[in-house]
Amino acid sequence: MENEYTKIFEDAKFPDFIEKYLHTKSLTRLKDVTQFCGCDYTKLYQPRFLYTRYDHSIVVARMTWHFTHDKKQTIVALLHDIGTPCFAHCIDYVFGDYIKQESAEKKITEIVKQDEQMLAYLAKDGIAIKDLENLEQYPILENKSPKLCTDRLDGVLHTCYIWLRTHSLEQIREVWEDMCVLTNEEGKQEIGFSSPKVAEKFSEMVQTYAKELQGNTDKYVSKYVSEIVKFSFQKNLLTLEDLYTKKEAELIGIFEENFTSWKNFETAERLTRTNEEPEHFCISYQTKKRSTIPLVRTELGDKRITKLSQQSEKIYADLASFQDTKFAYIPTISKCE
Repeated sequence: MENEYTKIFEDAKFPDFIEKYLHTKSLTRLKDVTQFCGCDYTKLYQPRFLYTRYDHSIVVARMTWHFTHDKKQTIVALLHDIGTPCFAHCIDYVFGDYIKQESAEKKITEIVKQDEQMLAYLAKDGIAIKDLENLEQYPILENKSPKLCTDRLDGVLHTCYIWLRTHSLEQIREVWEDMCVLTNEEGKQEIGFSSPKVAEKFSEMVQTYAKELQGNTDKYVSKYVSEIVKFSFQKNLLTLEDLYTKKEAELIGIFEENFTSWKNFETAERLTRTNEEPEHFCISYQTKKRSTIPLVRTELGDKRITKLSQQSEKIYADLASFQDTKFAYIPTISKCE
């Protein structure tokens, strides 16, 4: 899993207590769940390298340890995504959950209770099942938007470096090295920045991240994959449980054998945007809006970057008004069949 990106978040004092968890069946399953929700399987995107939910889980755990040096929070961070199905948020679309994108993920406790080895390790580390419930009790790890947390931080950074290739490793490192723990408007801990200049640069990354996830290319991929999964259910090619037990590669094999459009999806290099409804399989819907407005340390207290920077204020105004074309389609895919 080690690569130039993940190494940035290594802490010299990182303890070895998470090592035993990395070999449990619940976590190793995530090595076969890609992070970018189906986008690795089409030429519409060109990620720098494969980044999985397993990689993401370890990075978020490292980040959480860096900011808290708390054993419980670090282990919870490591386990925060173990309920993710194959193709991740694409499966939320199967259930029509375009906005919250929370329908398909199983509860951490549901997975842990089926993993005896995991239960034994948690007991050894003094962590109860109830400690894994309600992630928002750990605001460094999980926080409501537009607050920043480690889960969302990795989402922004790996989107810009690995997925979209819009930012360099040096830019990622600059952001990371400026970060610290601050106090937000609610009097709670929240990660943020020491320098307004670096916070401005991070705001630009947020703009890149949020626009892509609200744009038609990502929406098309998510909708197409979700439709193929639904048809696979209807044809008894796979079950809902298969999404939590099989590898994505196994499911791709099923799609390749049973859906002629899958090859066109894999080889597609462009998406056609239009405001006129096409005859092709297309997408046209609103999705979850993502925005992260970081805190910055100042002599007058910790403040949101929008209170300090006109540049950042414009970025978030742009995000609030962003709208892609009404429809989008791949010319070589007329139907999901």
